[in-house]
Amino acid sequence: MRRSLRYALLLLAAVIASAGCKRIPLYELSTNVRIVIDHELSIDHDIELSAETDLPDEYQVKIDGRMPQYVNVLFYDPETHQLATSRILDAQGGVVSVPAGDYDIVIYNFGTESTQIADSDHKLHAEAHTSDITKSMYDKFKAIQSNAAPDTKVESKGYEEDPIIHEPDHLYVANERAIEIPAFQEKNEEVVIYMNSNTILETYSLEVLNIKGAENIEKIEAFVTGQIKSNYFGRQERNDAPATIYTDMRADIPGKRLYTIFNTFGKLPGEQNHIYLDITVTDSGGGQYRYIYDVTDQFDDPENINHKLIVDGSEIDIPKAELGGGGFAPSVDEWEDEIIDVPLG
Repeated sequence: MRRSLRYALLLLAAVIASAGCKRIPLYELSTNVRIVIDHELSIDHDIELSAETDLPDEYQVKIDGRMPQYVNVLFYDPETHQLATSRILDAQGGVVSVPAGDYDIVIYNFGTESTQIADSDHKLHAEAHTSDITKSMYDKFKAIQSNAAPDTKVESKGYEEDPIIHEPDHLYVANERAIEIPAFQEKNEEVVIYMNSNTILETYSLEVLNIKGAENIEKIEAFVTGQIKSNYFGRQERNDAPATIYTDMRADIPGKRLYTIFNTFGKLPGEQNHIYLDITVTDSGGGQYRYIYDVTDQFDDPENINHKLIVDGSEIDIPKAELGGGGFAPSVDEWEDEIIDVPLG
């Protein structure tokens, strides 16, 4: 009996000793990791306007970039790709306390107006995207499309079913894989990691030259087809879902041109994918005119490193609106220029 009791006590002691040596993550020593971030903000882009026309501030930001105030630093398990921990730091970085181990590190900036983040708890699912345009805007575009002349039918272009999204704001992202964080014993020891962030977007300027009647234009809405809908920035891959980007344009009256600068997640791949600039011009009396241009060759041109899209708009001639006319006065100019009624209400 005593021998059995002694064996039982020895076994219990072995179990307790074994449990005492078990590594419990909750009590692991953490290492101070100093993150130093360099943001590449400049987009290296320009656009030529007349001397009398200043580039709007919101367009200039798309070229010069805007230093973010804060960033989100995400540490992922390199095997499961699940989020291990995250911290919000100043744009230039800071110190994070992290348990020792190997991590994939992803950083992105806060403070964008239209770019949104989804599913960041998993590295492979982390996605940057924007919202669809409102239903009223979409219905307006579809109404213009359905009333267009046969040669300008959106259906014939093959993008009638694509969602229409707002253009994204620049999202600056940094990625590092398999970074080892050692276990330090001294409190003042730290690991320093330098990371470079770059925008995941492409920026294009767009000019429609040789137009007439620019002084009679009240509003210009542009739809750029054949783009991708989002970016999986954690795994550094673009989505393959198509989308049309909505952006505004402006009139350079002295320069007799329409122009804009817009951001995109990128062109939808594939030789069969065509990029159309679909413009709706509203005059001061409410009349609307529609123009469509194929800019695929310029998008695909490898020598177009400045991302400049330029088309000849000599067929655009916006007449002065009649006093008291208002509404939408239907008439037809050329095959790609049409004034149509848009149902109200």
